[in-house]
Amino acid sequence: MNNIERLTSALDSESFPCNPIPFANGLAELIRERGTDAITSPDAQRILWILMAQSYGQFATISVPDEWRKLTSVELP
Repeated sequence: MNNIERLTSALDSESFPCNPIPFANGLAELIRERGTDAITSPDAQRILWILMAQSYGQFATISVPDEWRKLTSVELP
């Protein structure tokens, strides 16, 4: 099993991964290998799901338009 396969199978694990670094690096690896359109692939979406759940919480409901409004109204340092 290669690195991308291990990361995309994390959704099927009994425990939830707590370290986002392997997933962020794995997403970058996947995109380097398959090209930028790979971001829309099920493999990329599985990795992104883990990262989103780590960021927002495993049981969060995320509305992309609401998040866009929230994040664009925050003043950057």
